Amino acid sequence: MISLGSLMTWATVPPFDTPTRGTDLWEGTVTLVIGVAVLVGMVAMRLMATATARRAVAVAILALGLSAAAIAAADAVRATARFTSPDQRDRIARELAVDLRLPYEEVRSRLEALYEERFHVSVQPGLFVVMAGGLVAAIGGALSVAWAARAPTPRVEPEPEMVDPGDGVRS
Repeated sequence: MISLGSLMTWATVPPFDTPTRGTDLWEGTVTLVIGVAVLVGMVAMRLMATATARRAVAVAILALGLSAAAIAAADAVRATARFTSPDQRDRIARELAVDLRLPYEEVRSRLEALYEERFHVSVQPGLFVVMAGGLVAAIGGALSVAWAARAPTPRVEPEPEMVDPGDGVRS
């Protein structure tokens, strides 16, 4: 779910409605890598020989899941600032203030009002899929910590010695 959500659309900004996919941002690339790491970690954990190693991988999965959920939640909470680039607003306001011969603060406040009126960020399902996937991975990691403590360490049985039935001597 984390990787799938990273590839989906995270936001659109009217009036253009240009989609911003998760992988268009550094946050989406990070959550994509986290999703792959969680999958690899789940397989690796099952193959680990010691309970300590399994527990360490389970804790890493828990932390990665929480990280992915936190990254997506942070982008959802600050969606307007994240997807409409406030730094560009400052640059535009400075240029307009010079061109219009008006105080910067006045131009900046008018520009902010215009952005609020015209550019409303619409958060899309991709962010929520990443959040849900991160929480599911975290729960899976927590359950795996408990499993790692209880799961028996795999034993390798020694091969039985070969006996030659003809002479009664072991080989």
